[in-house]
Amino acid sequence: MTPPPEDSADDSIALDQQQMLLEASLELVVGVYQEAVREGVKRPVVILLDCEDVIGGQIARGWLGGEAVDEAIADQRADDPSGETTTVFARAFPMAECAKQVPAVFPYLAPIFEQALPAEGFLAISVTSGGASALTVPADAVDQSPPPE
Repeated sequence: MTPPPEDSADDSIALDQQQMLLEASLELVVGVYQEAVREGVKRPVVILLDCEDVIGGQIARGWLGGEAVDEAIADQRADDPSGETTTVFARAFPMAECAKQVPAVFPYLAPIFEQALPAEGFLAISVTSGGASALTVPADAVDQSPPPE
């Protein structure tokens, strides 16, 4: 995990929330990864967005359009009126594309793309709490997940 430049209690909370979002969305993330591999995406990196987060929502709206994101959020809130879960979207991109695009939005993640990919598992970027973390999804999570339909 790569933390933002400042080290504070708020950053620690954000990092925890980014990790929790990935853990809560692991089935979705692994499915998106498996689909990307099946489609021949080179060295896929999965970007997981919290559509209700300021930054994640902005990125999701750019990818999907505002109306689609607003509808997904409304549906999620109808399904979970307690608000305990958030609306998420995940998409896989080739590592080379992420190495160019991700640091433009999250400069503190640039060093991740200068290192070798994890030998086992894959890289996921979790966007929530006003920032992002790069996390490794372990190979056993992929091995234990059913393949996408």
